[in-house]
Amino acid sequence: MVQLSPEDRVFVNENFLSSVHGQLSCTACHNGNPNTDINEESKALAHSAASGFIAHPSQDAEKYCGTCHSNITSNFATSLHYTQEGYFERFKIRAGGADLRSDANMKAGFDKDCGKCHGTCGECHVIRPLSVASGFISGHNFNRTPDMTNNCTACHGSRIGEEFKGAHGGEAGWPSGMRADIHYNRGMRCESCHDSHEMHGDGNQYTFRYIEGSDLVPKCEDCHFYQSTDETSEDYNRYHETHSVGTGSKLACQVCHSQPYKNCNGCHVDGVGITGKSYPSFKIGKNYIKSTDRNYDYAVVRHIPIAPDTYDNWDGGISLSTFASEPTWKYATPHNIQRWTPQTDTTGTAWCGASCHQNDDLFLKATDVDSTYLTEELDANDPVFME
Repeated sequence: MVQLSPEDRVFVNENFLSSVHGQLSCTACHNGNPNTDINEESKALAHSAASGFIAHPSQDAEKYCGTCHSNITSNFATSLHYTQEGYFERFKIRAGGADLRSDANMKAGFDKDCGKCHGTCGECHVIRPLSVASGFISGHNFNRTPDMTNNCTACHGSRIGEEFKGAHGGEAGWPSGMRADIHYNRGMRCESCHDSHEMHGDGNQYTFRYIEGSDLVPKCEDCHFYQSTDETSEDYNRYHETHSVGTGSKLACQVCHSQPYKNCNGCHVDGVGITGKSYPSFKIGKNYIKSTDRNYDYAVVRHIPIAPDTYDNWDGGISLSTFASEPTWKYATPHNIQRWTPQTDTTGTAWCGASCHQNDDLFLKATDVDSTYLTEELDANDPVFME
């Protein structure tokens, strides 16, 4: 994203001074030395580490935010946005039990190459995230609701943000007719589905964002509950009857209502980066994380940037000895929903049997895996393949 100008990054709006947070002294949150002269040398001293200056106080949320917001900060301390436990656990599964949390060498490599994206209170409510060069969003004012562009999609932009806003419409290499998510076009924002309860957590430590048995994770069915099983009712939908509560295979909503979305090949550390360009794809696979909350037989799956040799360049080399313990085509919830898609097109003589059931290209098969790591990919994705 475009960086803020130098003055916008540091300029404090005058109206901040009359706000609740503006009534606090600067040193109440930032420490530093307020008893210096007004000159460049003293300014540097006031903001130096020697004076105890803290640029981003909310990195210690319990101390600097918890005085007033203790109910939030105590929960947030174990939330996925803050802890990155989801990454740590996925790494542990693929690395034969090797744990980033306890191995200093692996943790150093992770922090250097991968660990730049985790949220603090300020990175959602005051500034842009540090991973995108930071800077005040509205002159140090605290925003109760994060800004969708400057906060949410600043981190979640490459896949979620671009898909949600329809950024790939007309883009070279993408199918024609790509559109912004219908929810975005109707004025909905991230917080319309992802509320503060989800963002701040509930005080429990989770290792997966698709949490079972929790109200933290939104689902389409929270709003679009099944209307009627009465065929004479105007709310009746025979496709939903077949694929959601009927006797047929149960499908995740995105199977019918998503468009192609971004996928990546392998990623490698120590400056090597993504192997190959990202690419659009739409693939349906078996739901390998089937649960009470996600009782679907089939879901859309997205290829994630992991490869057997991803961490070989870390000091000493880190072996993903159990690489195939999880799929590389992962359960996905693309944010590019449309009511009418090629899968749901029944205009004229079209029917879903032709547009979906008989379209072999939609289903993830062994021939879709990255040939560079053929054996590992075949083993990893065996639970997902539709063959």
